[in-house]
Amino acid sequence: MSRPGNYGKSSRLKQLRQIKRRKQQHASRTIDWDQVEDFLLGRYHLVQGSKLPAVVDATVQRFFSEWLQTALAQGEDQVQWDVTALTTATLRRIGNQVPWQFYGLLAGQAERWQRFLRREGPAVPLATPRQIIQPLTTADWQRMIADQLAVNLLTVSAVPVTAKQRTQLATSFLAADQLQWSAVAALFAPLGFQITPGTDAQTTQWLNRLKGLTVGDFHQ
Repeated sequence: MSRPGNYGKSSRLKQLRQIKRRKQQHASRTIDWDQVEDFLLGRYHLVQGSKLPAVVDATVQRFFSEWLQTALAQGEDQVQWDVTALTTATLRRIGNQVPWQFYGLLAGQAERWQRFLRREGPAVPLATPRQIIQPLTTADWQRMIADQLAVNLLTVSAVPVTAKQRTQLATSFLAADQLQWSAVAALFAPLGFQITPGTDAQTTQWLNRLKGLTVGDFHQ
């Protein structure tokens, strides 16, 4: 018969070994910082993108890739991803590199993408999980995209952009906080969209497909 207390000691040692094993297993499942973008893009395509038309999937994935680059540029120590701030910065960087139809497809998928981000972002197997904060409402998305479209249009007009002009133009793109794509197209269509020489074939094909979309494709 074992001496009194030996069983309790044995149980505690077993529990400590189990805790250590779980920590080791968790550590082995974590990914490196430079793998986060590929991980989340892969998850997005698997969960949502594969169910969408190819041009829509490609558009959201390209936006998401740019968004993640903005987020990751903050560094690994920034555990909070501010959706409002990061989205604003990302759209500013994309600007006129895409035709207005890009924003039309993004507007239609924005809330679905954000739900994915809020669910999957904290689940990325990093040593320190990310926190998704400051999400956008439906009206926020519409206003943000309208504002970016106003900036894009004023930028190509080669005139100094004032806050008043931007606000007035963005407001003209909205009715009851809903983007009016006929108003957007009426101003952007005459300007056309030129693909930058040297753009790779896959991106060129995607941009040409975007350019072929009409106002009717964005009616919900």
